Amino acid sequence: MGFEVTRIRGGHSQIVGYARVSTRDQSLASQMAALKAAGCCRIYAEKVSAIGYREGWAAVMDALRPGDTVAVVRLDRIGRRLNEVVQCCHEVTELGAYIRSIAQSIDTRSAAGKVILPIWAALAETERAILIERTNAGLEAARAAGRVFGRPPKRTPAKDKLIAHLRGQGYSFAAIAREVGVSATTVRVAVSAMLAQPNPRQLRLDVGATKAAAAASK
Repeated sequence: MGFEVTRIRGGHSQIVGYARVSTRDQSLASQMAALKAAGCCRIYAEKVSAIGYREGWAAVMDALRPGDTVAVVRLDRIGRRLNEVVQCCHEVTELGAYIRSIAQSIDTRSAAGKVILPIWAALAETERAILIERTNAGLEAARAAGRVFGRPPKRTPAKDKLIAHLRGQGYSFAAIAREVGVSATTVRVAVSAMLAQPNPRQLRLDVGATKAAAAASK
């Protein structure tokens, strides 16, 4: 199990705490103390990045019942970005439960807390739109400057030249692949492309000459 559950004697049965730090060398002690003081009956604690699957948070969601409250020290414990926080809050409210942030004095059980959720959702959508717009603008600027995205090509003119030379010397596809640093499939594709060119005569002559020499030596 990648998380720990601490049961607090005397805590409120409908208040569940969640604590998280990103790395193993960080301490959960201050969060645990704050959540205990907030009246949690159980605290789910884990050391994991907010990116990706969080086993402890999933366990909190499984344990929630209508009317429960999930207490956190700060909202950034449940998400790195605003849209992630909003998504987690919606998941909690859909279960009929509530979110409380101790340090930020936010409680979705209150009237003010209920009002703020739609505002967060709108801000998260705006944040997402701005991020997409900036990303697209950056990509367009990079393309205009001549940058090429994606993996570097496996074949280059220099590698093709070496492949042609080695193939002309009678080397096998596997041997050429080891020498050039590409796969045998890439070598086959390169040779096929060269032979399909309008004037592949030199490569054909080299290969033919090598085969003739090999036959003559037998």
